[in-house]
Amino acid sequence: MNPLVAIQKNYLRFSKNERSIANYILQNSPKINNMKITELAHNTKTSCATVTRFVKKIGCPSYSDMKVDISQHLIKNISRQENDILSEVFSFYQTVIKNTQQMIDQNSIKQFIKLLKSQEHIILIGSSNSGVSAEAFGLRLMRMGFDAQSFIDPNWMKMRASISTDNDLFLAISNSGTTKSIVDTLKIAKKQSARIVSITSYLDNPVAQISDLIFHVYNPRFTDNEKFINSQFSNMYLIDILTSCLQEEDKFKDSMQKTRIAVGDK
Repeated sequence: MNPLVAIQKNYLRFSKNERSIANYILQNSPKINNMKITELAHNTKTSCATVTRFVKKIGCPSYSDMKVDISQHLIKNISRQENDILSEVFSFYQTVIKNTQQMIDQNSIKQFIKLLKSQEHIILIGSSNSGVSAEAFGLRLMRMGFDAQSFIDPNWMKMRASISTDNDLFLAISNSGTTKSIVDTLKIAKKQSARIVSITSYLDNPVAQISDLIFHVYNPRFTDNEKFINSQFSNMYLIDILTSCLQEEDKFKDSMQKTRIAVGDK
């Protein structure tokens, strides 16, 4: 596995010192190949022993192996001039797309589509910016003929969860997987025997622990860029993939076309 992906997925399992190492590697990955273990320890205010434990925790036999693996998964930077914003934004999106692509499992997509078609009601939830993604995905599913609703208000999503049944599918979008309103809603839905799918960035978080199926996406917060940050780009990339897969079936493609005609979007 790509060490950079492994670092993000396991991020919540790291100690404070290990997170310092994780942050530094994720934000300075092109520099790691030429960096000695003593330099990394110094730059992260940790020790060589801590770095060695960190390396083994992400599944690499040694620090040297980690450096080689990271260099093999780096995105080749396009040539750019100083203050070239166009290249900077392009590089940012390249990183997010490639890393998210490596985290998406084809079998999970098939399981999701099967689960989606078996449930009577689809409820999408998200908070803040993730709520925007939930609403966008909910609208797409509705246009393909699904009985889909989206909720961003904490009380409304909890109310809907309280009357859910085993015919309901909750899809939660939460990069951190720790948002209280999302976790509380899913716990209620779980007690009501609803099925749960989540889109998140980490392996070991409360949302993932409750979910029946999990999609992992790259978290843009790890990209070293202070000028801009699109926290939902990786989520929308996955949603585009899921939507495209669904429209491989004529039934869903035809429903989408009907809604386009209805609103004059030909």
